[in-house]
Amino acid sequence: MPHTSINQDPELGSEQPTTSPAEVRRRRDVIVPGFRTRPPFRIWLRHHWLDIATQLLCLLTAFLIYSFAPLVLPQYFPLYPGIERTEWGRAYGKPYMAEYITTLVSAVVSFAAPAVIMGAVSLWGTREFEDGNAALIGLGYALATGTLFQSFIKIFIGGLRPHFLSVCDPLIPPPIPGFASPGPSNRLYYMASQVCTGDANKVKEAQMSFPSGHSCAAFAGFGFLGLWLNAKFKIFGSGRRSKFPNTPKSVEKQDTETGGGNGGNQTQGRIQQWKLVMFAAPWCIAILLAGSKVRDEWHHPIDVLFGALVGTAFAHMAFRMVYRSVYDWRDNHIPMER
Repeated sequence: MPHTSINQDPELGSEQPTTSPAEVRRRRDVIVPGFRTRPPFRIWLRHHWLDIATQLLCLLTAFLIYSFAPLVLPQYFPLYPGIERTEWGRAYGKPYMAEYITTLVSAVVSFAAPAVIMGAVSLWGTREFEDGNAALIGLGYALATGTLFQSFIKIFIGGLRPHFLSVCDPLIPPPIPGFASPGPSNRLYYMASQVCTGDANKVKEAQMSFPSGHSCAAFAGFGFLGLWLNAKFKIFGSGRRSKFPNTPKSVEKQDTETGGGNGGNQTQGRIQQWKLVMFAAPWCIAILLAGSKVRDEWHHPIDVLFGALVGTAFAHMAFRMVYRSVYDWRDNHIPMER
């Protein structure tokens, strides 16, 4: 119960209730964001400069690989008159379309949306700087490392995009004297450098279909957010929290050690459905971002699926690196100590 005191107003001749300072602070905290304590910027930078530099280096390396590195393994493909009417031609001869969601937009959304949500909960909910800091650092781990990982796979393995033939605009070589004309029963295989007449940069990009970078980024970023929401709101596991996460970290640690869970807010009842909706929302957004690459004919379904697996894997690894566990309700909300 909030503590109030009674002051008597001599002019009104009646007693007027006054609110205690603690109650004033509690009401102010509902509106004004902030942390209970936070280190000076210089101390924070000294502890995390290596993490920040590593993430930036991963992103820079991925960009340089994607933009300038030559394809390591050449892509061979059949080519003969009428190939566009074959099963292979229908799979790789889709019309070239502009992306529904560009690479830049996908990268920004996959980082910014989870960062804003986790930052808001940290500022208005937990109010623990270390918790919010761990969430953002972990999000950077997942996205930066996943992006670098999929860039290496693209440049070494790659694959032809669904619109490859439209971008390649191949010039079919004339028949070789003394040999049968190329056709379905007499296939000749070529490299892009031998027959493609389209823009060189687009032709190179059209050979980097596997895996989907959009899918990897979406599932790394929004997958991390889903794991974080589960940890804070105890959606799965024995621990049950039914309100906004605002338990001080010191209390959480004490309750965890004694088996009490999160600040005594634990029950064994069923979980409210809104929590399931909240947990599913980030994964739904990730699926929409990834699935758009199939609809705009920039990726095959297998590219998107593998990218999703890579992103989800890095989301789990990154979360475990900054929090005590991934699915253990007793401590998956507590950040690792520096």
